[in-house]
Amino acid sequence: MRATRVLTAIAPLSLFIACKDAPEPTELEPAVTAAGQAAALKGRWSAPFSTPVFAVHVHRLPTGKVLLWGHKGESRLWDPANQSAGFTEVTKTYDFFCSGHTFLADGRLLVTGGTIGGTHGDPRSALFTSAGSWIGTTTMAQGRYYPTLTTLPNGHVLALAGSDENNDVVDIPEVWNGTTWRRLTTASLAIPAPYYPAVFVAPSGRVFLAGFPATSRYLATGGTGKWITVGARTVADRRMGSAVSYAPGKILYVGGGDPPTKSAEVIDLTEPSPSWRAVPGMAFARRQLNATILADGQVLVTHGTSGPGFNNTAASVRAAELWNPTTESWSTLAVEAKLRSYHSMAILLPDARVLSSGSGEGGGVEFEQSEFTAQIFSPPYLFNPDGTPASRPGISSAPSKLSYGQSFVVQTPAAGSVTRGTLIRLSSVTHAFNMSQLIVPLNFTAVNSTSVRATAPSSGKLAPPGPYMLFLLNGKGVPSRAKILTVGP
Repeated sequence: MRATRVLTAIAPLSLFIACKDAPEPTELEPAVTAAGQAAALKGRWSAPFSTPVFAVHVHRLPTGKVLLWGHKGESRLWDPANQSAGFTEVTKTYDFFCSGHTFLADGRLLVTGGTIGGTHGDPRSALFTSAGSWIGTTTMAQGRYYPTLTTLPNGHVLALAGSDENNDVVDIPEVWNGTTWRRLTTASLAIPAPYYPAVFVAPSGRVFLAGFPATSRYLATGGTGKWITVGARTVADRRMGSAVSYAPGKILYVGGGDPPTKSAEVIDLTEPSPSWRAVPGMAFARRQLNATILADGQVLVTHGTSGPGFNNTAASVRAAELWNPTTESWSTLAVEAKLRSYHSMAILLPDARVLSSGSGEGGGVEFEQSEFTAQIFSPPYLFNPDGTPASRPGISSAPSKLSYGQSFVVQTPAAGSVTRGTLIRLSSVTHAFNMSQLIVPLNFTAVNSTSVRATAPSSGKLAPPGPYMLFLLNGKGVPSRAKILTVGP
């Protein structure tokens, strides 16, 4: 079932052209200005531009395009490299609203669950193919509304939590092997208020449940499954906060709760007995926020509300914040033009900028009053201290696929300045949680004046198979534009 047509955006073409020209740092005026110097410290937001669809679910595809959809209407494809072309409509196979999603080993996007009405879950699943269309696939044992999907080290996919056809919490996890679903009947766990629990693959190969329950656990997904208690977080209530894997086995959890908190905490799953540890908090309390891994490994936090209640838009937070995992400290960045809280999103683009959109279509905000706009954020690492564009290392060529443990060579004219790199899994985000993103640092050494060498992650326990962005970074921390490739067996 497929219907595709190109739509022009709600905004006039001039708005798209202006947006395309404005935010890219290489096109900024070279003159040193106060605004330019501010960009070096706080980054820079583009002017808002209009979107014809409300962005609740957003995915960065291996093709370079962005796939997005909300509740009303169809899904859309958008190309950041050709914004003036508008949005292409792609007919959904069913209502994917409030579904779970992640990328498979071959780069296809798997979507599971959704709504059959209200908060009653749909048991169906669908795949977005490399041809740019939706196809149906195997149905789960139970419907799931608000589930989390996690790609496992062997390429299978775990579906966890959500509410079913009867609006009951789904307490039996299921694992998809590409053909059929297997229920983990001895791993029953009811997760109340199943708002996309934060789940990550641990270096042991087990799955780590970071939240929303106050007690974190491992899930062994072999056979019929087993839960293993890890320990309680320092802050019990982080509902609608955001968690992110900022290094292999290391998790940062920020914000959430009601009233919202500005606190943050980390856990290191590579330790023999891991436990949560409080770290300095953000400048602003937030819930309904987004945490995005940047090309250099720092974490960008955007959006949210600091007021009590589920979605207090009167207390929205528009300033971005940046977390440095080395110093475990925060810095406050530039202010976004539009307020974004419930049903907002942010994803890293291959040019090392961040796409931000959404807010509304629920949480007390009517569809017509929702935020049909997007902005693009250029982080400080794209600027020199005086605000001029930073010189970026380039990638002339790189492998299209990396096998685990493989030594590989990247061709670059900046071989002498490249000191490190990152592999960042493509984003699949909704409701304050990116189910797909993670980062693996790479150490590069120069082979000659035009090439550098590194070693791919050793296994799917560190880098679950699927599509990644490869960035090179120079000694000043300035990232290249990414090469999209596949990592896996």
